[in-house]
Amino acid sequence: MGSPRVLRLLPVLLLTCVTAASAVPAGAAPRALQPPARIQVQDVPAWATAANQVGRAAPAGTAVFSVWLGWRDQPLLDRTLSGLFDPSSPSYHQWLTPREFHQAFSPSRTEVAGVESWLTGHGFDIIDVPRNRVFVTAAGTTAQVEQAFQVDERMYSVDGSTLRAPDRAPTVPAGLAPDVMAVTGLDSALDLARPDHASAPPPPPSGTSVGPCSQYWNAQSSTAFTNPFRAGAALPWIICGYQPAQIDDAYGISDLQREGLDGRGQKVAIVGTFFSPTIRRDANHFSEEFHLPRLNGHNYRQLVAPGTLRYGRDPSDAQSWYIEQALDVEWTHAVAPRADIVYVGAANDSRGLDQAINYAVDHHVANIISNSWGLPEAWASRGEIRALNGVFEQAAAEGIGVYFASGDDGDNKDVVGSKSVGFPDSDPWVTSVGGTSLAVGPDGQYEGETGWGTTSTDWNGARWAPKAPGQFLYGSGGGVSHVFAEPAWQKPVVPAADASWKGSSHRAEPDISMDADPQTGVVFSQTYVDPDGRQRIIDSWIGGTSVAAPLTAGLMALADEHSGRPHGFISPSLYALAGTAAFHDVQSPPNPLAVLRNQLLPSGKIQTHLRTLDRDSSLHTAVGWDPVTGIGSPNAPELLHLLG
Repeated sequence: MGSPRVLRLLPVLLLTCVTAASAVPAGAAPRALQPPARIQVQDVPAWATAANQVGRAAPAGTAVFSVWLGWRDQPLLDRTLSGLFDPSSPSYHQWLTPREFHQAFSPSRTEVAGVESWLTGHGFDIIDVPRNRVFVTAAGTTAQVEQAFQVDERMYSVDGSTLRAPDRAPTVPAGLAPDVMAVTGLDSALDLARPDHASAPPPPPSGTSVGPCSQYWNAQSSTAFTNPFRAGAALPWIICGYQPAQIDDAYGISDLQREGLDGRGQKVAIVGTFFSPTIRRDANHFSEEFHLPRLNGHNYRQLVAPGTLRYGRDPSDAQSWYIEQALDVEWTHAVAPRADIVYVGAANDSRGLDQAINYAVDHHVANIISNSWGLPEAWASRGEIRALNGVFEQAAAEGIGVYFASGDDGDNKDVVGSKSVGFPDSDPWVTSVGGTSLAVGPDGQYEGETGWGTTSTDWNGARWAPKAPGQFLYGSGGGVSHVFAEPAWQKPVVPAADASWKGSSHRAEPDISMDADPQTGVVFSQTYVDPDGRQRIIDSWIGGTSVAAPLTAGLMALADEHSGRPHGFISPSLYALAGTAAFHDVQSPPNPLAVLRNQLLPSGKIQTHLRTLDRDSSLHTAVGWDPVTGIGSPNAPELLHLLG
């Protein structure tokens, strides 16, 4: 209990001071009072090194941060979660209501008041305390942060971004420390959180096409370029972007829709940042084109996470998040066209994402939450990891399934310098969604999948340079966490070698996968601005695990509709079905696969690329679970039948 400890300590300290003063002999100098003890609450981010430091943060700059208190009885919460996911337990899938969760686990009002009192005592403004009381968000100046937490705020250069972080571990008074689980926002690690989508090609200027492309797998091919894998054989052109009916047919979702499953009565929340000013127009253009219900004020709404307006706006990231919002909304809608969609956004930039997802969970706005953003786990601050893990525990306790894209940079070695899974997708209380390359036939039939991992090389007029398969471009995120232990539900399925890190078993990802390769990507609609300032909606094709995540979320809305109940955190149930007909076991093709893609260069010339599939950094597809596709991609009718 935070505040009572502070109040009990104060009288003792005052009494000690009075007694000591009265005991000082006449004429003797009084002893200096020792400052109260302080305790470190977390480490600095791994990237906040002297080598990366580029200067000091402006003392008068605005700082917005959150002090996280953690759950009141963590051992009881651990036992509760264990029972909720143990089929032999009488509490199996007996989800808690938000009220029940708050009563059992939320920090007390006294603890929150103690934190608020300490913060206001340092001159901070209190911005937000959520219903679950798990954090207190405050705002002040950099100088106030430095004084309160006894740090110096410095600026660091990381991956082309300039980020703020303390130069040493932040501390709080010893009387407050037992109530403080983490402090987020002292560093700007979440600035590194990015949407997990990849355009192929990027939105064409003024709608200019740079085809050819195929309407289905291998619909168009060419013998004008050397095939480095099968001499003399034609090479297929990239997919123009699969349409909803093709994706639905390939995974068997159309069979479910014909049975009447369309998401009716279900809600899917999508968490992101910024709010696209054209989202309804874009989504309804997509809906009209592909014969889906229109989105209106009844089946689509937007919520701003409280407190996130206080973050400074960085418009340079807005367009990428607008694309992400359109993609997530449109493809959730394509799979579950009658489900309600709620977009929960951090108002101004990615630094409010933790508050946004806490809002979505704490207000239980939906039983399914889809997220298509993340950053390398190696770059995430330990405070942020602890804070969000607590949010995901609440989601699991309340029967909310949280889905995260696993990322688009494979093992992240090219980004970080060493192998790293993503975060929050590595958290053991979320379902990590990886990516595949999907072949759909002329009649929508499933013709096969392989793991999404792409290398690229260019045609120089005579040959491919560099030699095929070329250099790694992008691919499904995956691997083994360096932070989280391996959950029990993974142990029977994930090979021990894939879950091993420094001699112990750790969480491995992804868990499940769906189409993500831009070479076999999907169509989406987005408003762009021409050079003359005129706006137009353009149908582009796009990929990334940002496609796979909303596809999976939409499918789970159908699963909840089918069963008449929320499945909640689904990963244990999925792993129990590993190796069954519920999943396509995605493996490497017997012979290498590659496709052609043309790109319009700034010079106006067209460059032809060879994109080789199933080449995901150091990650490889395999029989059974693998770090590219997890346990595989869904065979929707069988999956829903076996889930019940």
